[in-house]
Amino acid sequence: MKKWIIAVMVLVFSSTLMAAESGKGNPARFPKAYKELGKQSKPPSNNWLLDANDDTERFRRLQVAMSGTDIPMIEIGQRYEELYTAIAKNNWQMGLYHWEKVRARMNTSGMKRPARTQNMEDMFLESGVWQGMEDALKAGDAKKIRSEFQTVTDVCKACHVAENVGFLNDSTVFPRTAKFPPLRKGK
Repeated sequence: MKKWIIAVMVLVFSSTLMAAESGKGNPARFPKAYKELGKQSKPPSNNWLLDANDDTERFRRLQVAMSGTDIPMIEIGQRYEELYTAIAKNNWQMGLYHWEKVRARMNTSGMKRPARTQNMEDMFLESGVWQGMEDALKAGDAKKIRSEFQTVTDVCKACHVAENVGFLNDSTVFPRTAKFPPLRKGK
């Protein structure tokens, strides 16, 4: 890293540390990206929601904070990895738990971004893909579960392409869940 960048970083960190130690921090202000917050009659505070001028503004702020499908998809990715772990460990109960949560988050995503609902339902929730994994987990058939997991992966990737976010298929979640450890005999 260039020496001048390090010097600037040290200077910023030092001044922030000194301000914190003196009991003075940076003044509270709204982010520049949200100019409409400047209409608030109360000064900026940690009560970002309660300080809003009215309920309409509170709901608008909640909608901004809750975002679209990006936040639920992060959770779906985490649950997908937990499903993978459950399958690798033959822990079908844990797999079912996370699999149910995937469906719940997908439906939340559809509520937040209704234009994506059609693909979520047609490709995943109502196509038999979701049900196939649930049935395999309930039956406890490790070979079938692993096969269904591959189908789930393929459909996830196809949905990304259909939603014009195919670049997400390069996410690290897919290589991390590409192969299972060998099945133990009798499983």
